[in-house]
Formats: sequence, C-alpha cells, structure tokens
Amino acid sequence: MKKLLVVLAILFIGILLAGCTSQPAPVVTPTPTPTPAPTTVVTTVPTPVPTTIVVVNTTPTPTPTPTPTPTPQPSVTITFTRTLTITPGTTVLIPVGGKVIFINDDPFKPHGVVAINVGSGKYFGGMSPVTIPYGKPLEVTFDTVGTYDYQTVFQPSVVGKIIVTK
Repeated sequence: MKKLLVVLAILFIGILLAGCTSQPAPVVTPTPTPTPAPTTVVTTVPTPVPTTIVVVNTTPTPTPTPTPTPTPQPSVTITFTRTLTITPGTTVLIPVGGKVIFINDDPFKPHGVVAINVGSGKYFGGMSPVTIPYGKPLEVTFDTVGTYDYQTVFQPSVVGKIIVTK
C-alpha cells in the first residue's frame, strides 16, 4: 500500500508541474449576451359586471300648487287706485245676474273703461269709453253667460275680462 501512495503522490506532483509550465494563458473570449427577444404580454381586462344602483330620494316631490280659480261672487268691486293699479285685478268671475262695480279711488286722474267687442259693448254703453268720475261708481249687471272683454282708459291701458257663469 505504500507503493500505491508513492505512485499517487508522484502523479499528483506531475500534474501540478504540468499545469505550471510557461505556456501562454488562454485568452478568455467574452460570451455574447443574447439579445432578449420582444415578448408579447397579453393582459386580459376583466369585463365589468353591471352594477345596479338604487337611488332613494328622501326629499318628497313638492305638490304643485294649483292656480286658484276665482269663486263666482254676486258682486265684485274693481277699484282704480292712485298708484295706477287695479285691485283685485282685471279678470273677475261672477254668476249670471252678478254685478261688477267699478270705482275710481284716484282724485287726481280720470279713469274709465271701454268695450273691446260688440258683445261687451252691450254692458259698457256701446263702443265708446265710459268715464268713471272720482267717488261715483259705475255698476254693471251681467245677465247672460259669457266672457266680456274691456280695456281701461285714461291710465296705462290694461285689458280685462269679466267671466259670467251659471
């Protein structure tokens, strides 16, 4: 066994000496790095799932206020004021046989009315203007169902309506 160890030792030393000879060192050539190939990335976008949104309105919808219809009165007074306004307004609703009383409450200016059409002229003394003197009323009684149009005179012109119902 000693012989075997001696042979192996010599062989080992010979290999070492063979590698230490004066040969030029091998040139290391760089290994080319491969160019990366473009990769295609496929991304899948998830399809959105429809969402149901329930909106709860906690504010109640306001109920529209109906336009009040005047109640037929047996008589209505229309007053011409000093500020050139007419109260309660130019359109009134009365029953058949009802009376409209025009009053001039303006001591400084004359006021009056004129019929716009022949049907209205029956109640306003024809198609000529009727002057309403200060302090004296003009009373008109309507005996037929219908709508009677008039216009104010001697002030800013305003068209009015008298609606006569059953």
